[in-house]
This record gives sequence, structure tokens and C-alpha cells, in this order.
Amino acid sequence: MRTALPATATPPAPRLRLRLGTAVGISVLLSQLTSPGLLLAACAAGLLLALAASANGVLPLHSLLRRIASVNLFVAMLWLTLPWALQGGGPQWSEAGAHHALLISLRTNAVALGCMALLAGLDAFAIARAAAGLGLPSRLARLLVLTVRYLGVLDDTRRRIDLAMRARGFRPGANRRTVAVLAQQLALILVHAMLRAERVDLALRARAFATAPQPATRAPRPWRWAAGTAALCLGSSLLWLLR
Repeated sequence: MRTALPATATPPAPRLRLRLGTAVGISVLLSQLTSPGLLLAACAAGLLLALAASANGVLPLHSLLRRIASVNLFVAMLWLTLPWALQGGGPQWSEAGAHHALLISLRTNAVALGCMALLAGLDAFAIARAAAGLGLPSRLARLLVLTVRYLGVLDDTRRRIDLAMRARGFRPGANRRTVAVLAQQLALILVHAMLRAERVDLALRARAFATAPQPATRAPRPWRWAAGTAALCLGSSLLWLLR
């Protein structure tokens, strides 16, 4: 007898909007900090929050480590280029470039860890709904959902084409033939994407999908705008004091 898996409950819409708004606000504030000590403290706080989310089962530990590794791969590439300056005798170490690379590295990790902790357990559809609730145009929200949905479809198409190429004896190498075959593979994937987009458009129209924005049915709540303005003023004041 098969047992049904427990379904993960989606958080309420106000909580989703609060989490997304907090993540955006914290990201903006962290991007303006210029003190390495404060940024390092923010990284430590974000890491603790991310580990707490992982301990609660919301964010798996292997997924957290994989995301941190992908972020720091970009940071490592940054350290290979930014701290060096081209002088007459060749590349030389630049203190100013190293300082900027340190600030960018700390900001990137602090923002990434904060967003991982605050948005843990949310998929693209929940984030799109929360963004639409915060004022994102409905068309952009739908575009976000469709993009995330069909990126996986295109990746599956790429894997199937790659499998078919290998079944026909294709082995990639450092030669002109490999470049030509990979260019044909990319063109075929783009053709599949165009055909998929046409079928999706026909399916949406067949289901009476309307692109015009629907009139708002919720009553305006001025206290939300007042709370948002107060939070923005408070954040700006804290940013001015920390600088």
C-alpha cells in the first residue's frame, strides 16, 4: 500500500510579501555598506540564518552548500582579475583593486546568504506571486513564472539532443568540426524553443488567457504605504549612520 507524501504548505500571501520585501530591502542596504567589518558581520549573520533554515528542513544542507559554492565561483573569478593593474612592466598587484574585490566579495556573500535564508522553501511561482503583491506588473510576474518553467523544458531538450548526437558517434574535441556541430545544436534548441513558445501561446489562448491587466478588487490600505515609507526612512538613516 502506497503512502501519500505530506504536502508542503504554502505560506500565506502577506508572509510571502513580507519575506520578499525584507530580502529586497536588506539587499539594497548591504549593497551600500563600505565597511568590511560590518559586511563580515552581515555575512556571519546570514550564514547563521541559512544554517538555521537548513536545520529546520526548509533548505537542505547540500543545496545550501552548492549555492554558496556557485556564488563564490564568481567571487574567485573576480579575484583573478580585479586586484591586478596593467603597468609598464606587466601586471602588478593593486591595493585599491584588492579592496574593491574584498568589498564586492563580502557584499555578494552577505546578500546571497540573506536571500537564501529569507526565501528558503519558496519556488519561482511563490516569489512571482509575492512580487506581484508588492507592485510588480502582472505581465512581468507571468513572464518570470513562464521563464522558470520552460528553462527546465529547454534543458531537457538539450539533454535529449545531446544523447542523440552521442548515439550517432559524436565526440566533442578541440577542432572545427566540434564547433560546427555545437553551433547546429544551439540552432536546433532555438528552433525547439520557438515551436514550444508558439504551442504555449496557442494553449493559453485556447484557455481564454487575457493579457490585459485585471482591475484591482482589493481596497486600498494607506497604512501599508505609510509603513513602507517609514521603513525606507529608517533604513536610510541607519545607512547614513553606518557610513
